[in-house]
Amino acid sequence: MTNRLEALLNLLNQNPNDSFTKYGIALEYVAKKDFINAEKYFKTLLESDPNYVPAYMQYAILKSNQNNIEEAKYLFNQGIIKAREAGDKRAASEMEEFLDEL
Repeated sequence: MTNRLEALLNLLNQNPNDSFTKYGIALEYVAKKDFINAEKYFKTLLESDPNYVPAYMQYAILKSNQNNIEEAKYLFNQGIIKAREAGDKRAASEMEEFLDEL
């Protein structure tokens, strides 16, 4: 039986432009504490789909947990802008709360 990460990587091979799959892969790498690959997939996702709001929050949390506070703040701010542009008040509010705690 393949694990979730392998299944997601196979899905991405079939549809390389799927943002949700890239996001899932990044989260799986975070769960495995493979932060280098997690960051790689967050970056790839945001380069190909800069409006994918959840990625900003999760990537910023990752950077915050690595004590890279300036990069975390930047990602939260970018995510807040994108969330507001998308009319996603809840996501913007959540990221503002995280940002205030940094």
